[in-house]
Amino acid sequence: MNQLASKVVDWTISRLSGKAQILLTRYGLFAVARLGLRRIPVVLLRGATNQSGRQGTLLVAGHDPWVSYLPSRFFVGKPQRELVGNVLSWELPALLDRLRASADLTIARVDRLSAQKFPGRDYLAVPEWVGMRLAVPEDLDSLVRCNRSIREDMRLARKHKLQPLVTEREERFQEFYDSMYVPFSRARHGAMAFVKSRYDLRRSLRKGGILWVIRDKHPLAGMLFEQKNDTLDLQAIGMATGELPLNKRGIMAALYYYSIAHAGQLSCAEVDFRGARPSLHDGLVRYKRKWGNVLYDKTDTSYDLLVRWNSVNGVVKDFLSHTGLIFRDERRLSAIHADESQSPRSLWIGGLHQLYLLTESGRQPMMDEGTS
Repeated sequence: MNQLASKVVDWTISRLSGKAQILLTRYGLFAVARLGLRRIPVVLLRGATNQSGRQGTLLVAGHDPWVSYLPSRFFVGKPQRELVGNVLSWELPALLDRLRASADLTIARVDRLSAQKFPGRDYLAVPEWVGMRLAVPEDLDSLVRCNRSIREDMRLARKHKLQPLVTEREERFQEFYDSMYVPFSRARHGAMAFVKSRYDLRRSLRKGGILWVIRDKHPLAGMLFEQKNDTLDLQAIGMATGELPLNKRGIMAALYYYSIAHAGQLSCAEVDFRGARPSLHDGLVRYKRKWGNVLYDKTDTSYDLLVRWNSVNGVVKDFLSHTGLIFRDERRLSAIHADESQSPRSLWIGGLHQLYLLTESGRQPMMDEGTS
């Protein structure tokens, strides 16, 4: 019953509005945890690690599929799984301390308020999602010209004659939701997909619309947006799944370009591209970065991933070399990686406070917001 109650809590939270999630995270989840209603599964995962193929072990606390993002980047293939047990949240810190020597890395998914009270200063508090936003440039075409990768993407958009179309409020909403948004989200994220309800997206449409990318009057993709004061808030993206294999780069570039252009037409100062995974090497983070997006800490992210390692061994360095982690660093966002061959500037993203390199002797500051 306790495990069922925990899953019901997670399901309920995912369907609340952003403000309600913030309030529940700050004032409700920790109380629920302390009342003992939530049991957290703890497992040991063993297998060949990504890239190097070395054998590695993770100690993981949290419910699947929500806790599986970092393990999916740690292992190549499906790891062996050993269930340690299902524990009450207040028992979790002591259990993880007892078992930490059995794993290269420990990962625990806990709500944000509990994460702040979690004992042990050697955990990194990694937000489950980070936000990314862009100041609307005065000259959008100059932005395209100055970035070779964006230029190539836009060349594909022009080659396929992709054009924008804006519909206001709920016009063609059902078409977007059923034929683009839902199937694209599930195809892109699989079991980890978070699909917003029709109610939530319709509420956003009261002050927004849908920007479509079309070819020969046929819709290929869409971006549902809401205007919040001087911000164009991009709430949901959808794409015709049949278009993914050949034209995805051009279609995605067209969505970004025309969304930024539309924000300028509405006299918006910025575009909020919303959530991305908390890794310097995540594909979506890198894509948004090349368009000029900067990081921010999302207040509506309900959970943190607490991460720590026993020693800086080869497995840990391999992992952080291809999955640099973005974490909370005294209420600001910093990042850490372990690839000594990578220049700090190539990894730097605006919005970071500090970039660290992990070495055998610990964290080494490599770049900060004052020197970027």
